[in-house]
Amino acid sequence: MKTTHMFRLTGAAAGFCIFANALFAQEAAPSISLSDALERAIYLHEGEARLPEAEQAFRGILEESSLIDSIAAEASYRLAVVYIEQGKQALAMSLLSDLVKKYPDEELWVTEATALLPQEFVPEITPWEDGERLYYDWVLPTGNVVGHSFATIYSYDWEGRQLWRKETRYLLNGNRATAVEFDKDTFNTAYGWMYFDEMGNCRAWYGEDGLSVKVEYSKSGASREFEFNERAYDNEQAAELMRQMPIELGYRMTKKIFVSFSGMPIDISFEIVKIEEVDTAIGRIECYEVEIDMHVQKQTVVITTDERRIPVLYRAGGVEGRLTKVETVDLDGFSTYENEEHGFEVEYPASWSAIRQENRSDASDQIVWLAEPMVRGKYMAASELNSDWRREDPISLEGLVEEMSKQISRQFKNVESEARLVRALSVDGKQGQSYVFDAKDSSENADDVYVYIFLGEEKHYFFQAVIAKSDKEDMLPIFEKIVMSLNTNA
Repeated sequence: MKTTHMFRLTGAAAGFCIFANALFAQEAAPSISLSDALERAIYLHEGEARLPEAEQAFRGILEESSLIDSIAAEASYRLAVVYIEQGKQALAMSLLSDLVKKYPDEELWVTEATALLPQEFVPEITPWEDGERLYYDWVLPTGNVVGHSFATIYSYDWEGRQLWRKETRYLLNGNRATAVEFDKDTFNTAYGWMYFDEMGNCRAWYGEDGLSVKVEYSKSGASREFEFNERAYDNEQAAELMRQMPIELGYRMTKKIFVSFSGMPIDISFEIVKIEEVDTAIGRIECYEVEIDMHVQKQTVVITTDERRIPVLYRAGGVEGRLTKVETVDLDGFSTYENEEHGFEVEYPASWSAIRQENRSDASDQIVWLAEPMVRGKYMAASELNSDWRREDPISLEGLVEEMSKQISRQFKNVESEARLVRALSVDGKQGQSYVFDAKDSSENADDVYVYIFLGEEKHYFFQAVIAKSDKEDMLPIFEKIVMSLNTNA
């Protein structure tokens, strides 16, 4: 890193100040004492490498109200260098940026500051392809998998505007989903959406210049408007911005990133700190590591250097998101989930994903979560061996319904305890029944629980959907199509 060490000719400077004091009296007096303070701060930094004391000394100078521009600019620059040596990159970049804006006539320090500031970055390349989907396992330092996620990016037309839309669904500490839309040519954010269990969702519409955003919060019904002093990007687009960075060791950029739920715009620094080969789910491949400095926390993303620029690893807060699979999906079609252990399969919309529940204590039952990307309901399919039936009476649909009702009552406290029979049905030669547990609350946002049970000779099959009343008309037919696709001869 280039920094400037500029010692002064102290005697000459002092002589000049004495002469000036004789001419200008009170105006020059503060500059003399501040000049001495600056000399002391420089010595603490460059002479003795006492960074905490040097930081305090430079900050004390900048807090003075009688600063002249030359001293303010120099003290700002030198404090920024101290911050860099302390690893406080974000503070340093903010200080250097302010220096350039506030003291444009101080050419020496503006030049030095500009050399340290991040290069101007304008996103240009498009390394992803239409329909790209990336899967991740989220892993603790112990190696335990605590959740999963998948992200899909695809072309999207909104009122004649050509956009990229990225949808990410997390099954990690509950259900979370995000979406972001950005312009295909300029890559400017157009729209953002976030959903958290218990918090509802929020939607953000960005101005075309990126200098404003309007956010609506579903839980409270409130809306807020924010304005920025420079272009802001939605938080969910940050990964794509990193995929577009020039691959140069030491390359650094700063972008204003907006998090809609918190309503916080943050100046975040992104720096390429390492380029090396890494073992990944797609093989051993050269990658670049981006360090993300968010002032209070640092995170890391590791991205391949090939033309695809695939993020293979996220590190945040002691948890790692590790890439497990890359595929291209046709969002207008259907995908098939096949369970080899129990020999069954189901078809589901390609925009969804099937995520098998791992770490089962035995193989007597199999559970797969059918994740709809926008969390318009929560869906699962399961199979269990009939030999695992623990009641004394022979296994039957009636007995399965009784046991299922007990489980639903324990799991969902906001639905009626008695199931309501919807209809009898059969699939793949197996007889079954469908039930609904009605929400106690009649509001549109209340969740009903739908259950489908089928009994075969060796196994029984169980499908469950939790759907808000407002989404029933759209989502229940889709789920029933999944149920009726059950094939037990896979």
